[in-house]
Amino acid sequence: MRPNISDTMNVFGSSGVMPSNIPRASAAAPTSPRATPIVVRIKLLRSTRATITSVQEEVCEFVREILAARAGEQLSIASRPELDHRNATAVEELWDGPSHRYPVEHTRVESFAGQVANIAKIRQLLPPVKEMLAGRLPGYFVLAVRESETAAARVNFDFAHGEVERLVLDAAETLAVGETVTLRSERLPFEMRLHLCHMNDSSIVLYSDIEGDAETLRAERFRRAFDDKCPKLAAWSSGGRTSVLVLECDDFQHANFNVSFVAVEKVLAESGYRPDVIV
Repeated sequence: MRPNISDTMNVFGSSGVMPSNIPRASAAAPTSPRATPIVVRIKLLRSTRATITSVQEEVCEFVREILAARAGEQLSIASRPELDHRNATAVEELWDGPSHRYPVEHTRVESFAGQVANIAKIRQLLPPVKEMLAGRLPGYFVLAVRESETAAARVNFDFAHGEVERLVLDAAETLAVGETVTLRSERLPFEMRLHLCHMNDSSIVLYSDIEGDAETLRAERFRRAFDDKCPKLAAWSSGGRTSVLVLECDDFQHANFNVSFVAVEKVLAESGYRPDVIV
């Protein structure tokens, strides 16, 4: 379910609530085609059951509602040039209203190369273990795996669930608060690290470590998105059109609205073309 338009300025990406000290007025709609880019922070959770196309359509529909509310007029999809023209410089959608026109590009930005595929594998591998261990642990634990190891792992998931459950239960009883232990098994092609945070709960959270500097990797992915999308927007921004770049990021472990905003600012400082609206 999408948040209401009135909630738009309170959340971003899929990571959490925006700090209250960021003024709502900072996201006012641009007044000219070359206005300073703005960032509208929204929260849209990607369902594991939804197709990429359907979620993209929902994201773009919600952004269109935001811009329509700020422009004070209805906006509709006038055309989908990318489908009509089938060329590299055609934008995905054109939105038109009585006095506003927008060429629109959308992209899903990964925190690192292969993030989407890795998340899909992690969801198969570890969340079932989390359910199996619910209420059986003597505290609040974090279980971390390396992205590079899980991405390459070839393992029977049902077997892995039981082995991870056994390793965690055996180690959990021996850990002191603040202590971390490495879990290894000859039957699993990856290692894990188990950390006890406190003893006021009985649960476990999962975390995937990535290789390299997260900030650098994130900036590279945003830079790639801008390099791919901005030429299309520039080609379709004439005649008073206000260009819109929609950036979707659903990596709640390694990204949030703060770090994504910093990455976007860094890329904008390097870019020649600046979209009018960045969502």
